[in-house]
Amino acid sequence: MGGLRRLYRGETNINFIGTRKRWYAASLLIVLVLIGSMAFKGFHLGVEFAGGSQFVVPVQSGTTVEKVREAVESEGITVVSAQTVGTAGKDPKYLIRTPKLDDEQREKALDAIVDTAKVSQNQVTATEVSSSWGSEVTERALLGLAVFLVLVAGYLWVRFERQMALAAIGALIHDLILTAGVYSLSGFEVSPSTVIGLLTILGFSLYDTVVVFDKVEENTRGLLGSSRQTYAEAANTAVNQTLMRSINTSVIALLPVAGLLFVGAGLLGVGTLKDLALVLFVGLAAGAYSSMFLATPWLVDFKLLDSRYKLHTQRVLARRAGIDPKEARKGARATKAAAKKANLSKSEDDEVDEVEDEEIEEPVAASSRSSRGGAPRPGGRPGPGGRNAPRKRQGGKRR
Repeated sequence: MGGLRRLYRGETNINFIGTRKRWYAASLLIVLVLIGSMAFKGFHLGVEFAGGSQFVVPVQSGTTVEKVREAVESEGITVVSAQTVGTAGKDPKYLIRTPKLDDEQREKALDAIVDTAKVSQNQVTATEVSSSWGSEVTERALLGLAVFLVLVAGYLWVRFERQMALAAIGALIHDLILTAGVYSLSGFEVSPSTVIGLLTILGFSLYDTVVVFDKVEENTRGLLGSSRQTYAEAANTAVNQTLMRSINTSVIALLPVAGLLFVGAGLLGVGTLKDLALVLFVGLAAGAYSSMFLATPWLVDFKLLDSRYKLHTQRVLARRAGIDPKEARKGARATKAAAKKANLSKSEDDEVDEVEDEEIEEPVAASSRSSRGGAPRPGGRPGPGGRNAPRKRQGGKRR
């Protein structure tokens, strides 16, 4: 109960940043496997993208979609997909899709469907689908994706900073690769619904990342003027503070999508939901993962490429380790010089000055006092040359 209470209040202390190399390695391994699947196995494209024929058959009692599929395949015709469309109470139909057929093959398929499904030939709707339509959908989807990425990167660059924009776009590309790779690995059919779902997950992935980045920005405001914690520690605190919010958002988003995928497509057999539900489920889960384990750690790595934050981290760690004051002074001066070179604002530059005065000169002063023999004891006689040293007597003999 105590752990759940801390999680709810954002008081957990999970080391997301310190263990980031493990997450990098795991993500890299998964991405390489999925890229290999896309390169060598490819995708199972639907007739909208590959072109072909499709037959829509009314459902009759005593028949199943599996029987209709087997009947068509017994004629030597490949069936790309066979699924039920509609619902059980609203005129359900079987949708049988095949590659492009000639007239003889089309007649054979139609006769097999009529005999097995126990319907008349007039009840079966046979259509030809051109692959050019799918190509046009793909081109427009890629164009929309490119425009989306450019606009989002520009907004993040203006709203936050370039490092956050780069980290967020990197996490988004990771989510897209992960989702597309799962489709290739699982062999699910790629349809227009898949493309729509793929574009839908972009917003959620960025939403979760921006929430974490907003907290990171709040925690690191004026960080260079303090020696209490490093940028990595402040970012890790931000992830822990928003952890419960990320979990709540992800669970609430995933539950209805899981219902579509496992209940609608799995139990009820509504195949049209499967294409949309899988891409949403994988994309939402990948977005929640990348915002915590990839986007923020990448941001920290990008920040540490900046000399200001790198030197600030060294100064904080040096202060904790209690190194020589002269070395600490050099680190503070280097941090100040880097800050001026980067055109820091006057207030932030003043904060760096205050840190140097308060946290570095004080140890140096203490060291100086120690070298002079330390401060005089209360009631003790001042040493020679001190401010309260006895003055030389003047005049003659004492009366």
